[in-house]
Amino acid sequence: MRNILIIAGKKSHGPEGNGIHDYPAQARLLQDCLQRSALGSELRIVRTEDDSWPEAEVGKADCLVVIGDGRDGDLPYAEASHLASPARISQTEALVARGAGVVAIHFSTFAPERELPRALAWQGAAFQWEQNGKRDWFSRITWAGGLPDLLAPGHQVLRGVVMGKLHEEYYHRVAIHPQAVPLVAVRALPGADAREQSVAWAIERSDGGRGFSTTMAHSIDSLRHDGLRTLLLNGIAWSAGCEVPADGLRVPFAEREVVAHRLGLGPALAPIRVAVLAGNAAHRWHNWPESTAALLRAWGDDPRITARVHTDPADLASALADRDVLVLNWVNWQDPRGLPEAAKAAIQAFTARGGGVFIHHFANGACHASLSDAADSDWPWYRTLVRRVWEHRQIAPGASSHDRFRAFEVKPCSDHPLVAGLPTFTIEDELYYRQHGEQPITPLLRARSEDTGADEPLVWAYEVDAGRVVQSLLGHSAMTYEPAAMQTFARRVVAWCARRAIHG
Repeated sequence: MRNILIIAGKKSHGPEGNGIHDYPAQARLLQDCLQRSALGSELRIVRTEDDSWPEAEVGKADCLVVIGDGRDGDLPYAEASHLASPARISQTEALVARGAGVVAIHFSTFAPERELPRALAWQGAAFQWEQNGKRDWFSRITWAGGLPDLLAPGHQVLRGVVMGKLHEEYYHRVAIHPQAVPLVAVRALPGADAREQSVAWAIERSDGGRGFSTTMAHSIDSLRHDGLRTLLLNGIAWSAGCEVPADGLRVPFAEREVVAHRLGLGPALAPIRVAVLAGNAAHRWHNWPESTAALLRAWGDDPRITARVHTDPADLASALADRDVLVLNWVNWQDPRGLPEAAKAAIQAFTARGGGVFIHHFANGACHASLSDAADSDWPWYRTLVRRVWEHRQIAPGASSHDRFRAFEVKPCSDHPLVAGLPTFTIEDELYYRQHGEQPITPLLRARSEDTGADEPLVWAYEVDAGRVVQSLLGHSAMTYEPAAMQTFARRVVAWCARRAIHG
C-alpha cells in the first residue's frame, strides 16, 4: 500500500464556481480518479484543504502532492505549501531523504530564489519568479492553444497519454534540474527550443526517489482534458513508487457534485427533471417530433437529465409540479386556444418558485396577437418570459423574418458558462432577425445574416422571477443539433436553468 498525501491550497482567482485555481475541487477530483483507477486498491489517499499540513501524514507519505498558490513577490498569494515555513521545508526534506516523491502542480511550482535548488531536486522544475532577491521573472506565463508534444514517449508517466488540443495558461521557460526529463512541450509557446517550451517534467533521484511537476492545470475545466488528467494521475502514481500500467491511469472525468458524493462530502444527486411541451400539427414544417428527439438524444449524454414530453398544452397545469426545467418547443400557429388558463398559472408559479425555462426557436412566436388565425391567444405575460418575440405580421415596425434555410457560421460572443469554451461552428438552420422586445439582452451566440448583413443575436440568458430562462432562436430541425457544440449547448442549457453544475 502506497500513501499519497494531497495538500490543496485555498481557492483563489475569483468567485466560487468559476473553476479557476480551484485547488480543493481539483484535489478532490484527483483523489476520486486515483481511487477509481487501476491502482486504486494499492493506494491510501489522504487529502487536506485550505493549506492544512498534517505532520503525521507527511511523515508517512510515499508521495506529497501540492496543488495551491505560490508566492510571487509581494502579491497577495501564499507560498507553495511545502515551501511555506522552515518546519515544512525540513519535513519535506526528510520525506525526500527516505525516498518519497514530491509532485507540484501549476502555481505551486513557484519557488523563491533561496529555495530554488530544493524545489528542483524535489520536483524536477520550478517557476523562477525571483532573481537577485527581487521579483523579476526569468520564467514566463503564456495563454496558448494547440497540440502539446510528448517529448519522452517511453517514460512511464506518459503511458496512455494522448494530448489532444488544449487551451491553457502555461508557465514555461522554467528552471529545470539537470537530471529532470522534460515530458511535454507546447510549440505554440515562445522559446528557443522544446526545453524552454516544456510544461511537464519528471525526475528520478540517485537514491531512487521520484518527483513530477507540471505548470498546466490552471482550472478544474483543464482537467476535463483526458490527456492532461491521465498525465497528472500517472505522475502522482509514478512519484509514489508505483509501476504505471501500460495503458496509463485513464479514468473518466466526474463532475464536482458526483465527486463530492463519492468522497462522502455531499448527497447523492437527484436527476434534473425536464418537461418538454412540443407540437402543433398545423405547423409541421417545424418538425417538432424530430427536433424534440434531437434534444432528447443530446440530453442522453448527461446521465443526470430525465425528460418527459407533452404534446397537449393542458398537461402543463399539473406536469410542472415535479419538474426543474420547462422546454417550450411549441407555438400555437392557427390555434386560437393558445395556452389554457390553468397552464398559464402553472408556468407563472413555476418561474416564481425557481423553475427554469428554455424558449426554443419558434416558441418565441406563441401566444401573440400577430399570430395567424390565433390573435385571441395573446398573453401579455408571455413577453416577460420571452424577451424577443417573433412578430408574425406588421404590428410593430418591421415584421420578423429569417434567412433562407442554409449553412452558416455561429460564433460565441461571451464568457457565459453556457458558451464558454465552445468553438466557432457551422450549423444548418434558419437565422432569425428583427425579433421584437424592449427588455435588455446580452447575446451569447451570433451569426451573420445574409439578408440584413448584420451579426444577429441568436441566444441570450436572463432571469424571470426566481427562475432562469434561456432563449435560443436556433432549432428549426434536428439538423440544428448535429454539431457537437450544439449538443453540448443543449445539455448546458438544462443544467444552467436547473442551477446545477455545467458539463463540458
